[in-house]
Amino acid sequence: METQSAVRLINQLDYKPGWSITAEDHTKRFEGTVEVTFVFPAYHSERHLAEEGYPSHTDGSYAKFAIMASDCDDIELYRRVLAKILEIETHEAREFLRVLPTYWAPFHPHRVDGMKRWGEVSKDYTYGIV
Repeated sequence: METQSAVRLINQLDYKPGWSITAEDHTKRFEGTVEVTFVFPAYHSERHLAEEGYPSHTDGSYAKFAIMASDCDDIELYRRVLAKILEIETHEAREFLRVLPTYWAPFHPHRVDGMKRWGEVSKDYTYGIV
């Protein structure tokens, strides 16, 4: 697929309320790729906020990923975008899964112990970075 075709297709995608998905040509950095930016609402996940039900959030959380577009059709491109959405959702889930009564987060992606327990330390360090 041509890079500009991938950009157009991705820019037509819609996901959850409050989310935006945008793409731009990334071939100056990596041949055949697009840079996809996901902006989404996220609650602050600090332990002390857990008991209060995570009352504060931000609308400006984002993650950026490079996606190879030159070797796929539209369906495969959509699958690759969805795979990145699942990475974001998994990252958020790992922050919010808590064990009562201490509200410990066994897989917290910002803590070395949580990264090790999840088993993907190197992936956590590169999450959402292009």
